[in-house]
Amino acid sequence: MMRTVMQRAGLAAATVLAVLVALVACGGGGVGSNGTGSPVMVGLSVGTVSGLGSVIVDGTRHDDSAASVEVRRNGTDSDVGDVRLGHRVSLEFGADAAGAQVLQRVELLPAVVGRVHERTADTLGVLGQTVTVNSDPARGPVTVFEAPLGSLADVRLGDAVEVHALTQRTGTAARDVRLVASRIAPRSSLSGVRVSGTVADLSSVGGSGARSFRLGRLTVALPATAAVLPQGLVLANGHAVTVFAAESAFDSATLGLEAGQVRVMAAGDTGATLRRAGLVGAWTGTAFEVDGVALLVDAETQTVPAGRAVTDGAYVQVTATLNGSGRWRATRIEHLSAESVSAELRGTLVDWSATTRTFRLRDTQVFLTEATRTDLGDCRATALADGLYVEVKGTTTAQGLRALSVACEQEPKGSKSRLERRGAVLSVDASARRLTLRRQPGDPVLTVTWTDQTYLGSSLNAAGLAALVGTPREIEVEGTLSADGLQMVARKIKLRETRS
Repeated sequence: MMRTVMQRAGLAAATVLAVLVALVACGGGGVGSNGTGSPVMVGLSVGTVSGLGSVIVDGTRHDDSAASVEVRRNGTDSDVGDVRLGHRVSLEFGADAAGAQVLQRVELLPAVVGRVHERTADTLGVLGQTVTVNSDPARGPVTVFEAPLGSLADVRLGDAVEVHALTQRTGTAARDVRLVASRIAPRSSLSGVRVSGTVADLSSVGGSGARSFRLGRLTVALPATAAVLPQGLVLANGHAVTVFAAESAFDSATLGLEAGQVRVMAAGDTGATLRRAGLVGAWTGTAFEVDGVALLVDAETQTVPAGRAVTDGAYVQVTATLNGSGRWRATRIEHLSAESVSAELRGTLVDWSATTRTFRLRDTQVFLTEATRTDLGDCRATALADGLYVEVKGTTTAQGLRALSVACEQEPKGSKSRLERRGAVLSVDASARRLTLRRQPGDPVLTVTWTDQTYLGSSLNAAGLAALVGTPREIEVEGTLSADGLQMVARKIKLRETRS
């Protein structure tokens, strides 16, 4: 019988401490460092983004002011990423000089990126994976569709999509796996494809050195030329992997994919700690899976809240340690409530429409209802308007966020505050990575600099920014603002969306 407890206090701190002392690699591979030589666990703290303005993952807030955001498109190079609601992410922590916890790196973890090759009324087939959606917050994160998509009905055969999802095992066979999407985004083109899952039916090495294995319904061919990372690791059934390949390497008729690279979530040393949120699958009382990771249960496993049974389909956060046999033993299973996945956004309001009672915040469409509570007292405003700094709490919908409350706040100051500005580009110095912009004539000129860690959206680059000089087209910039309000270090630059 599993031991049950009620208290939650201290879990985050204890988990982070375990992260900092564990020599563990996964996902991107390798053990990072915070500059002082402290070992950092990469990719073993995984969850779903439920808020922004600081990144909030499954209801837990993390200061992301010092964190880089990355995503692997082709398995080799990491691009700068942009965190959105519904993204699945891994969190890499370190410690500052005083020993305090610091979030150093956020990696976006799409479950599958490819073209839709199958379509039913309520599922998609992408790279041999069955993708479903969720509209019930009691069952986990609600599926968010990135514009111009508004629902599953808008996704067509042949469309290129990036799907962030929770993996759930639905049976004992290799093909008995489904992806419950937390975010589905359209892609105009593909630089390659990727798919994550658990290795099954691994064939032995043949005379040519080629092997194959299954990820759900997909058969992955692993030629001798394909890289398996981390180097020296022997691929085995049960390994959680991400496969990268050329788009042309997928055959939709046979559901076969020739891998270019396979990255394995390496467990690390005995005693390493894992923290992962997802849907329970294949529950037996002594073992189960969460998000493709096999876990053991024993008499010392704690459940929260006390007395609540663990069943297939439950949305939980699991803390586990690696035992001497190289298997993950669940030490704690916490049921995540609908409140844990409720959405929260903080930032600068744009595109307010009193007619539709909508606005955008942190690239998310926000919908107000008659029940929305609005508090404008802190910023002394009489009505909602563009440029106000607000905190919004609500529930995720397929199109964005339905606001339960909107509270206006004084715009925060300091290097940890992420603010937004917009305007027309006045000048660009590509070599200095600097531009100037102004909202409207008579406003102060804002000088914006960008770095290697700046996300350039809308396919922008230095030349594209320079081409905007003298045009009425505006850009939106997100970053940290100087005390005088005249300089900004950008974390994101994108073209301003035109309203229809």
